[in-house]
Amino acid sequence: MGPTEEGCPKLRPLASWRMVMPPWRISREWVEAGVGVILRVPALFLLEVWFRTNPMKAIQVNTFDVEIIVKVVYYMALVLSLVLATLPLRQLVWLYMYVVSGGLLLGSFLLSRELVESERAREEADGSIAWTTLLEDRQHCQRLLLHLLAQAVVSALVAYLIDFTNWTRFLLLVFALPVFSCIIGLPVVVMHILHNFATIFTLMMGLFYLFNNLGNMIDLCKEGVSYAAASIRLLGILPVLINFWHVVLLPLQLLLFWLVLFLSQLYFFINSENHTIWQEGWIVILLASIGECCATPVSLFALCVTITYSSYAILSLTKLYLQGFGAFNNDNDTMRGWTEGFTMLLIAVQTDLLDLKPLQRAFLMSILLFIVVSSLIQSMYEIADPILLGLSASHNKSVFKHARAVALCTFLWMFPLYMTYSICQYFDLDFWLMVIVSSCLLTSVQVVGSLVVYTLFMYDSIRSEPWENLDDIIYLARAVTRVLEFIVAVFVVLFGLMESLFGEWSWINSAILIVHCYFNVWQRLQSGWKSFLLRWEAVKKVESMPLASPEELARHDDVCAICYNEMRNAYITPCGHIFHGVCLRKWLYVKESCPMCHQSIAQRDSIPNTENQAAGGVDEVLAASTFADGSGDSDQEICNEDKGDGSECCSSSTESSTSQTEYDPSEHELDAIEADRLYMLS
Repeated sequence: MGPTEEGCPKLRPLASWRMVMPPWRISREWVEAGVGVILRVPALFLLEVWFRTNPMKAIQVNTFDVEIIVKVVYYMALVLSLVLATLPLRQLVWLYMYVVSGGLLLGSFLLSRELVESERAREEADGSIAWTTLLEDRQHCQRLLLHLLAQAVVSALVAYLIDFTNWTRFLLLVFALPVFSCIIGLPVVVMHILHNFATIFTLMMGLFYLFNNLGNMIDLCKEGVSYAAASIRLLGILPVLINFWHVVLLPLQLLLFWLVLFLSQLYFFINSENHTIWQEGWIVILLASIGECCATPVSLFALCVTITYSSYAILSLTKLYLQGFGAFNNDNDTMRGWTEGFTMLLIAVQTDLLDLKPLQRAFLMSILLFIVVSSLIQSMYEIADPILLGLSASHNKSVFKHARAVALCTFLWMFPLYMTYSICQYFDLDFWLMVIVSSCLLTSVQVVGSLVVYTLFMYDSIRSEPWENLDDIIYLARAVTRVLEFIVAVFVVLFGLMESLFGEWSWINSAILIVHCYFNVWQRLQSGWKSFLLRWEAVKKVESMPLASPEELARHDDVCAICYNEMRNAYITPCGHIFHGVCLRKWLYVKESCPMCHQSIAQRDSIPNTENQAAGGVDEVLAASTFADGSGDSDQEICNEDKGDGSECCSSSTESSTSQTEYDPSEHELDAIEADRLYMLS
């Protein structure tokens, strides 16, 4: 074989090169989406300026024609913002090319005017300068050449952006005429005339180009409106708006818009050294900056979207802090954080935030952000609570995981108390503030209750023997937590009643008070009473069952089918199965049936008396349960026909029914798994 076959490496096919491309390469779709978001953000700034501007006050209007022109320009700005927000990406890029070209031409105009002004000042200082003197001044020659080069580069860029390919692109060098006139030694007056001519000529060229392409723009707008109208007729306005929301990534636009607006406002406050706001501290500066950035409907909605993204980021970091990156493998909660954003929007609309003065808006913003942060802390607690209890119930040995969960829960009950103390220092306590503060207090109570239950589970895990009273103590701890929550809710109601009777009464306060009484007082009381009755009934049912003797436990020789632990004290169900009393109570909270055979325990008539159970043991109870579920109906009918008491037949039917109720591994395994799951959840 030749050297080309053995010595030279073979070229890798193109497909294989594509396979080894780096995985971090950004896709074209992501780039187009990012460009679309950045190019559409100026539409939001234009809308913000449009809402903030009153054209009749911004411009001195003396005549009717000027007033008409100002109004037309004012509403054309609104149309332009809508066009920027809805144009497809390709047409949007072309529009920005024209805008950039106009900016470059404006730069050419400014360079030309600067040259004319500097030459006029030079002529007034040195008198008339000869052409030979101009050429001998090296610095002046360099300056003229730089101006000429700048005009040529700007003209070439404009020709490239607008796609001028014929001789008309040389017309863009019109602002280079004043430079040529200065080079050849013409007077400054001629330079000024040439500059004015270049300005008027460029404006006429722009108007001619706009007039020539105005038909295409109108056709494009008509096509877009027709497409939108057809989509609305076919799908409805709501699906079209939702699709537009996702296609143009409007939430990201609002987020970027508000962050830029907030940073610019914050920069303004920081650089204004003589501003009176510096005397109030950095917290007031932040609140004032946020208040200034929600003065219009656009900026207010953008603030709510920003709060949504911030809440989503904080809640995601909470899951990452507690569970690591594995928490996001099956995370489908895409609506996380929207609760806080909608809460902010609803309260801002309810309190007429847009109609307030800047100082009032800043102070109201502190209360609104307090409500949002309270809701966010509650959401963080809902994430941390099952993880904390899961660590204790599963006897997890990772000290680092336990420390992280406990540290977070400690922060979650201490920070709401600090927030409550801080806001009570600035505002007088009234009914509305009491309702707001109560949410923080309830969160602190709930977190402390979870920490107590966690401590009880951890103490049970380090014991050498199972803690039989654990369930009762946990129920007591949770009951104390619910009672504290109920006391807080009742205190808010009493405070509202006192303010309505002895203070200012209003329909809104009365409506809020009624709603609070129903949801936070009556429903809490009803739910707690039902839970207490269910537990009380379960305790009575278990205590009515016979206690298994040591001989019966030895004959049973098995673990509890619910918790899989050894049985030293156990109860016998009417159907003859043996369980721990605590485990059976937990099961009866959920279902009033036997965990093994699913026979209803509520059938009191099928339970034999206690004396017979104590004498006969488990076998007689099994016999009684057989008659209760109807498995021995045929034998019982025969016994009733032959004998009145049915003593002999009952014994035979007991043997047959006992053989029929033998242990079924598959069925009892499923029941045990289900019972174990309920036990862990409880």
